Amino acid sequence: METNAETSISKDHRGHYKASTVWRVTGVSFGSLSLGYAAAIIATTLGQPSFFEYMNLATAKNASQIIGAMNSLFYAGGFFGCVFNAWFADRFGRRIAIATACVIVCLSLALQAGSVHVAMFIVFRFTNGFGNLMLMNSIPLWITEFVPPYHRGALSNIHAAMINIGYLVSSYVGVGFYYYTGGSGNQWRAPLALGCLFPLITLAVMPFIPESPRYLLTKDKIDEAWDIVREMHSSSDDPNHEFATVEFYQMKKQLEIDSRLDSSWIGMLRRPSYRKRLYISSSLLVLLYCTGTLTIANYGPILFKSLGFSPSQVLLFQAGNILQGLSAVIASIFIVDRFPRPTLLATGMLVCAVNISIVAALTATYLGTTNTSGLAAAVAFIFVYVWCYGFILDGVGYFYAAELFPTHLRAKGVTCCLGAYCLINILWLQVAPTAFDNIGWKFYMVFVSCAVVGAGIAWTWFPDTSHCSLEEVARLFGDEDLVAVYREEIVLDKQGGGVVEKPGVEHREEEM
Repeated sequence: METNAETSISKDHRGHYKASTVWRVTGVSFGSLSLGYAAAIIATTLGQPSFFEYMNLATAKNASQIIGAMNSLFYAGGFFGCVFNAWFADRFGRRIAIATACVIVCLSLALQAGSVHVAMFIVFRFTNGFGNLMLMNSIPLWITEFVPPYHRGALSNIHAAMINIGYLVSSYVGVGFYYYTGGSGNQWRAPLALGCLFPLITLAVMPFIPESPRYLLTKDKIDEAWDIVREMHSSSDDPNHEFATVEFYQMKKQLEIDSRLDSSWIGMLRRPSYRKRLYISSSLLVLLYCTGTLTIANYGPILFKSLGFSPSQVLLFQAGNILQGLSAVIASIFIVDRFPRPTLLATGMLVCAVNISIVAALTATYLGTTNTSGLAAAVAFIFVYVWCYGFILDGVGYFYAAELFPTHLRAKGVTCCLGAYCLINILWLQVAPTAFDNIGWKFYMVFVSCAVVGAGIAWTWFPDTSHCSLEEVARLFGDEDLVAVYREEIVLDKQGGGVVEKPGVEHREEEM
């Protein structure tokens, strides 16, 4: 029973984040912009006739294989970047991991821009993937551990929005340099070099970005972690830092338990609930990208060209497609926390399946004809597909895996998610040029089948982590014994200024 000296904290403190939290997330997410730019710049590079001429791709018999390698080796490098980051982010911290990745991205893009041979270009495309997937690993990891639970989806969506801004900027830079005639055949170099700007911006803001308080607690830096949580949640309607006190207490108590648990890779396989999280994490982006999104994004210029449009139209279509995709991701910020995660994932994949089916039908019917209306309709439904993917799936795909794991395994869990993402993209990007050359529109049907199967898996097996404290996600997997204390069990001691727990909590800890 509560007394006047005690106040229960059971309600949602929905407003307990400050504008500074949004700006910090945005500042760090310039690294996400860098990722989007570096990943997508290959599409506009491949749309530049000067690049094909300089690299002798127009006459090479194995041009399709070389183009596939330029795309897929980015993700091969990314796979190794993910694996490296699992150790690096836990050893040196989330901030250091982000900063290190930015340095790698900046140097590799500069060397790509200066490439004098196709082999040099491919090598530094690989290195660029290493650094960028470190960013893709570290940034959502930091955001998830930093922001408050109720708004975690919306604030994490800033990461996805900035990736799409990177795609957009790369597309319009590509359009601009397509029309630039003063480059003496080197118009493709400047867009690559301009990509160095975004990791440099991220490096410039890093001194103002705090470390993840959960990471600091793993290193016994309790006072520093408390200062960050208190400052992050301070607001005029909570002058006594009640929400910060409760959240920090829950973090601290949980990490007291997590620190005694096995944090090795083998430890992830020994406990059934950890294996389930691992399966979900590893399959998440595989399922999403098996809907065809990256293939369409990276090979957009080739797809539009195959429909009979001119090079200038192709580049404008690609840029416009990404622009409306960005509008979808921004709009999704306002809905991502309003629906259960499995509902978003399953619905989004089914909607993508319908759109890809229509694109396949239109391509099969009108490809090679002079029916401009039919060809325009095929382009239009590619646009609709990209918008639907961005609105429903793009954001949740980047942060859902980070929500599933406890702090001592979170970096490894995100690594498994993104490592699988890299491997599946190596497959799709390597085979796509050959597949489109040989089976054409039928290749789309592979994505349709995968999307339908993925929707069923997400609806059936994926738990809903929305609005759930990271410290309480374990109960969704039947691990009630690994939750140190639930929010509803915490009350504030108004007289003593601290926290007390309701009866029964200590007893549960003794059972662990």
